[in-house]
Amino acid sequence: MSVFTVDLKNQPGELARLCEAMAGHGVNLILCAATRGKNGTVAFIADDEANAETALADIGARYMRRPALTIRMENQPGAGAATFRKLADAGVNADLLVPVRVSDDLFFAVICVNDPDKARRALGAQVIGEDDFTL
Repeated sequence: MSVFTVDLKNQPGELARLCEAMAGHGVNLILCAATRGKNGTVAFIADDEANAETALADIGARYMRRPALTIRMENQPGAGAATFRKLADAGVNADLLVPVRVSDDLFFAVICVNDPDKARRALGAQVIGEDDFTL
């Protein structure tokens, strides 16, 4: 699984333009976005990464595609702290998190880290495979 990040102008219609391009290529997204000043960044996962890249190219968007891990945590106070402490203690930096599913009991997120192998070892069964999670 990959996470795409796209920088857009912070103005009306930019997120719509991105979503319309994805919809036009039959791509389903889970996304989050943040703005600061005149610019914004959208981070998303797509159910069809090849078509997502085509859609981004069609609108001339500059983007990055990064490998990502899907993690599972209990949906309770301290679960995130414990998870990210395991990563920190292993010397792993997590620099992006996209929430993908939340229930009363569980929280699933896609994260980008500087060392996926170390992260897998540090988190063990909290890392789930692509076959165990679908959009």
